Amino acid sequence: MLVTVIFALLPILVTILLGMFAAKRGHFDDKSSSMLIKFVMTYALPMHVFGGIWKTPRKLIIEDIPLALWMLGSMVVCFALLYIVYAFVIKADRDISVLRALSVADPSIPFIGSAVLPLLFNAELSAIDIGIASLIINVVLLPFVFSALADKEDSDAPKITVVQRLKKSLTKPLVIAAFLGFFLSLIGLRMPGQLESTFSVLGKTAGGVAMFATGIVLVTRKIAFNRNVFVTVFLKNLAFPAIVWGIMAAFGCGPELTRIVVITMAIPTATMPTNLALDYKIAESEMASTQFLSTVLSFVTLSVAMLLLS
Repeated sequence: MLVTVIFALLPILVTILLGMFAAKRGHFDDKSSSMLIKFVMTYALPMHVFGGIWKTPRKLIIEDIPLALWMLGSMVVCFALLYIVYAFVIKADRDISVLRALSVADPSIPFIGSAVLPLLFNAELSAIDIGIASLIINVVLLPFVFSALADKEDSDAPKITVVQRLKKSLTKPLVIAAFLGFFLSLIGLRMPGQLESTFSVLGKTAGGVAMFATGIVLVTRKIAFNRNVFVTVFLKNLAFPAIVWGIMAAFGCGPELTRIVVITMAIPTATMPTNLALDYKIAESEMASTQFLSTVLSFVTLSVAMLLLS
């Protein structure tokens, strides 16, 4: 179990550390990290998401309804509850609240999940899980996140209406790519195999470049292991998967379904909150530190989750 997790997480840590090394050497600075994230969010990641969702067979998207419902319920309810708590109970800024909630609700499925899940489950179940999670993140969560952050694009402009906010979110390259890929897959128009490299050549750079930029930020903005970071990482790595496990046990869900859902939720936080923090200039140090600490601690927490559910 531990070896599986180590080899899944090692590329991420090495890439982040290389970014930190490059920043220490003075090869990259704040401006560089912003440019790298702009490249990821506008070009590389939309290509990755579009190609990944389009090549997911329609059968895999609609075949396993219980898995889809548990994944959807877990991620959306977690995100919504935490956003409400942060924004309206604790009364933190809305921008920071949405990124903290996303840090807990959004596991790193495309990068860590695609390395871990096929080693634990059969190829078809892993593909269904990864496809469903990618759809939930890009088609359900991100439009709301972009809508919540819409004011940040032009802080001097007047406050925008709900309709304008929604329009801004739906015109983001990442959201357009997700919806278009989902539509093509859902109508049964399969991606020709010859086209796969068209989207993967640039798309596969998204994760590595985003992690490298995270390393730069950890040096230029300083690692911030404060209470907010520790609380978010605790919620992501331990509390969230444990609560999902308890709820699924209470509903009498089967062991295989419970195992894949809980392990998916136990995967450390994705690069997306850090990408958005850098793109919108919101709590960059906190989000980068959260991603780094969540990944490091998941060597233990993810291994324990896998062991307990084995």
